[in-house]
Amino acid sequence: MPNNNKELTEFRFSRKKFILNLLKLRPKMKKFRKKAENLLSEIKSPENLVLAPGSKTIIEDLKKICSVPHRRVGTNEAHEIEDYLISRFKELGLKDIKKDPINLINWQANNWKLTISTEKGQIEIPCFYVLNTEFTNSEGISAPLVYVRTGEKRDFKKKDVKGKIVVADIEFPEFPIGKILKLAPPYYVSDPKNSIDKETSIILTFALLNFPPQALGGPPIKDSVYWRAVNNGAVGLILILRDYPSNVNTHWGPYDGSMKPVPALYVGKYDGIELREIAISETAKATMILEGNKEPSIAHNIIGILPGQSNEMIMISSHHDAAFQGASEDGTGVSMVLAQLGAWANTPLEKRPRSLLFILTAGHLYGGIGAEHFAHKYKNSLLNNVLIDVNLEHLCAKEVDEDPITHDFKITDNLAIGATFISQNETLVAHTLKAFKEHDMERMLLIPDNFFATPPIGEAGHFAVMGGLKVIHLIRSPYYLLTAEDTLDKIDMIKLGPTAQCITDLINSLMYLPKEKF
Repeated sequence: MPNNNKELTEFRFSRKKFILNLLKLRPKMKKFRKKAENLLSEIKSPENLVLAPGSKTIIEDLKKICSVPHRRVGTNEAHEIEDYLISRFKELGLKDIKKDPINLINWQANNWKLTISTEKGQIEIPCFYVLNTEFTNSEGISAPLVYVRTGEKRDFKKKDVKGKIVVADIEFPEFPIGKILKLAPPYYVSDPKNSIDKETSIILTFALLNFPPQALGGPPIKDSVYWRAVNNGAVGLILILRDYPSNVNTHWGPYDGSMKPVPALYVGKYDGIELREIAISETAKATMILEGNKEPSIAHNIIGILPGQSNEMIMISSHHDAAFQGASEDGTGVSMVLAQLGAWANTPLEKRPRSLLFILTAGHLYGGIGAEHFAHKYKNSLLNNVLIDVNLEHLCAKEVDEDPITHDFKITDNLAIGATFISQNETLVAHTLKAFKEHDMERMLLIPDNFFATPPIGEAGHFAVMGGLKVIHLIRSPYYLLTAEDTLDKIDMIKLGPTAQCITDLINSLMYLPKEKF
């Protein structure tokens, strides 16, 4: 499915664009903040209380969703969970259920290895494959190493990489939240424990500055270190996750779904220190192996409608695919969608003023192909009735820091910092703010949908651009996203129920909001 606006839906962080955009947003956020606070006193709580399922029910769904080692699109494991989700839709009372197929390539690696040969002998360095890059045979590729720093244009001018294996550092942006909040306060900071201060900062581990995603089926990104290496004749790449907190190497990205012509491997930050020193010497040779296969396959969007008293709809969404166990990415999002279905299916029809559209997309980790397929297919039909999309991702994910001794992830006492992207409408801000205040939502920033000078992160961005939908998009950003460390122990199970109730109350208030207020 072609998408001429694809560049608008892919998140690509730019410091310059972000700061310029933030300065423009600052007076708007101040204005909206005041209006939303004034509207709070006018918002009446719905007479009908709708109860969300408790943590126990949500945990049962979450554990089943995470019972397979991964939910990579087009695989048997993903299909097993798709079938489970359909069965849950049926159990919870949906009748009009669609299993919408999407064609894609199932790329699977089954063997990878990195060996470095120096004058002192051979060493093996722990590594992980770079998604959707070309496979080697069982003997791999052997070639001299050449280090190009972060792969800027000037770095390649100084090095001859033809016929060699390029070693490069991958940059991840540090986001100084405390300083940003002081410079330009957002709509609201929901932080009842006052855990966010002027020194608070996070690494955006989903944003590879010098290896950004490209459009699905679109042209390569010219300033990507990968494509600069390929265009200059490199036969392979070894990419050091230089700015990643911890020594993790199992990074699943960039997850754009685009097949790439030469093999590449990731190396963790601390393993990369030794590799970098060896590569700088320019006397070493590497053998990189990346075996696997790719074949056409199918993934499915899962769609269901719970009728209300009108055809007007509130859409509740997440994505069901995951690179690994995916407890937060996006086991919690899917289980939260099921929780909302459970809450509203147990509510009598006469207490559902609007219908509810539930959508669990495939291929978030394939360039958002599921969300874009859905938006493209239904933009002029089903989505005409949708007033807003409430998108749920990575909820109740615990915060982790890097242990300074082991360099492993260390769980803290907090939830990971999150953001709620809201279409620029003071009424939507007010209703969201009210729900967060009433439920003491932890460490969550309420921000405009274009806060990063891009569409909202996640599925909501695809729905907003391709489907023209207004959004309220809740998402957290723990460091273990997109890695094999995204496991069930990283979820604050106790907070699943209260978080689901907060979302239910927000949706309940939107049920009675006049159409013209959206």
